[in-house]
Amino acid sequence: MTESLSHNQSVQSEEALLLRAKNDPEAIGIIYDRYADRIYGYLIKRCGHKETAEDLVSKVFMKFIENLPGIQWQGISISAYLFRAATNALTDHWRSAKVRMDISTEEDWDPPSEIEAPSWQAELTLERDKLVEIIKTMSPRDQEILDLKFFADLEPEEIAKVLTITPNHASVLAYRALGRLRTNYLKVYATAS
Repeated sequence: MTESLSHNQSVQSEEALLLRAKNDPEAIGIIYDRYADRIYGYLIKRCGHKETAEDLVSKVFMKFIENLPGIQWQGISISAYLFRAATNALTDHWRSAKVRMDISTEEDWDPPSEIEAPSWQAELTLERDKLVEIIKTMSPRDQEILDLKFFADLEPEEIAKVLTITPNHASVLAYRALGRLRTNYLKVYATAS
């Protein structure tokens, strides 16, 4: 019951923020502060180039500001709109530059950690590196789904909006991609132990 109430409050808060942003530049700043780092992290992971990711983040927010008067609340978080715009901006970039995604990044980007203990941080870094290596071997679709689910921290409804699929399909894709990740991880690292 509490979780449902919290979700409803969050949705109402997002709707209020979107409506406020239409007339209040400060609200646009709040949206930028709330989502820019997550979008940058998603884009740097997908394109592998710092400057390109920075440019695309700028384009995403410029597009958001340009389209803001016509954006109607549809019960989906602002982040779903922004991540869909980020995915579209990256696709447009690849098409215009005739480049293909380079999976390895020239610079690691990690969101800030709340964990203070260096030994715990080192353990997490090692596990993250193992998972990143396994994810690199997966299909681009699986990589995108896992990025949206775990790196961008989107819900199935939001992933569905980004990928223009149904929420059920997004859940199934995430479940299957996670299963393949687990299987591949166990093949590589369970036999190495």
